[in-house]
Amino acid sequence: MDQDILAFHIYSQTSIDLDSENKENVALLSKSFGMEESEVKEIQKHILSKKSGSALRWSFRSVLEDKVKELSGETGKKTSEDFVVNVLAPYLNLLARNELSSVGLESHEFQNKICALYAKFFPEKFKNSLDMFIGDVRFYFDGGTSSVKYLHALNENLLKYGYYVDFEKQGSSNILKVQDELLPETKYKKSSVKILNLKRFIPGLLPPKSGYYTIGSNAVIVLDDMIDHEAEELSAELKEDYFKKYTDHRFDKFWKAIGLDLNLMKANQIYNELVKRDFENKKFPYIKAVCQMGVAIHEAKHLVDNIEHPELTLNIDHEFAAHVTEAIYSPATYATLFSAINRMQNYAMFNRVSELNQTTKKLWELAIRSFDDQSYTRENLRSDLLDLYENYRTIREHASFESLDVFEQSVVSGLNRFYQK
Repeated sequence: MDQDILAFHIYSQTSIDLDSENKENVALLSKSFGMEESEVKEIQKHILSKKSGSALRWSFRSVLEDKVKELSGETGKKTSEDFVVNVLAPYLNLLARNELSSVGLESHEFQNKICALYAKFFPEKFKNSLDMFIGDVRFYFDGGTSSVKYLHALNENLLKYGYYVDFEKQGSSNILKVQDELLPETKYKKSSVKILNLKRFIPGLLPPKSGYYTIGSNAVIVLDDMIDHEAEELSAELKEDYFKKYTDHRFDKFWKAIGLDLNLMKANQIYNELVKRDFENKKFPYIKAVCQMGVAIHEAKHLVDNIEHPELTLNIDHEFAAHVTEAIYSPATYATLFSAINRMQNYAMFNRVSELNQTTKKLWELAIRSFDDQSYTRENLRSDLLDLYENYRTIREHASFESLDVFEQSVVSGLNRFYQK
């Protein structure tokens, strides 16, 4: 990314003190934006050299406009990536926050120039998906309605070239590269599902999630950078002799209220022992791969539940199904069991619903038995989790979830083939 474009691109995204060369501050910026620490220090100096925000904005606009002129007469793969990095990414990032006017790039004339370049580098047969998408977002910020179908159309075209736009209105935008196809497009009943692992290659702040899917798309997205952070945190936990997962004494009261013989000390002992069974003496690449697979299973379950159960109205039910399915099929059965416990426990403590209390209690009882009973194997646990899934009834509709047979055959078996390569 051109220095003047990168400088404003970062400056416009963060309120972190860019003037500080404090080691911790530089490390945080490095991790947050996906940059080397030396690059962070260099861009800090470049921002400070501009003396003012207005000068930074003017340089950004001037270089961006020159880049558009330059690219108008060039072709080739490297040139198309130059367009993505130095024009499309910073433009969409400002569009996401409705801040194009802050740098004087809100004109439809400039939009037309960018869309013409997009058509040149990423041609389509009948439409310009970027033009339609930008128009939809601008209409939304003018007080109109918006449709996610335009973002899906844009990504459908960009995926042919290995790119994907992660876009949140009034949030942020990142253009990511397809790192791996964890699951090729696979038939699922009357629909289909594919799972993509995406990696940041342009500095930018990612949303605080490891993966997601959007309604109306058959793609499950796994964010490689966020999985990396998740695996690093887990690795750091494992290096401690005794990691205190539970420290809030409100847990003691809650566990007692739902009929569990459990306290903070015992809960932490159970957590440490079971997570170590999954990961002790395992190297970082293994831990990351397991975290990645878990997110893929979890988000794919959300997608197929939306296909099979569009009538369900409570997110709590969807999260139960996704977490328990993840625990059944993940190689890290115990660690993912605790993910299910923690999500349902948080819901139960703050929503005070009897069904949630009972579900949390049952999950904890499985963890306690796994800790206390050496004859209770992983397969026993998976079998009991499957029974819990099959007997679960949704809170409002009192409906059951579909059998996991098709999910196992279509999604889990495909993921297993990827990880066994």
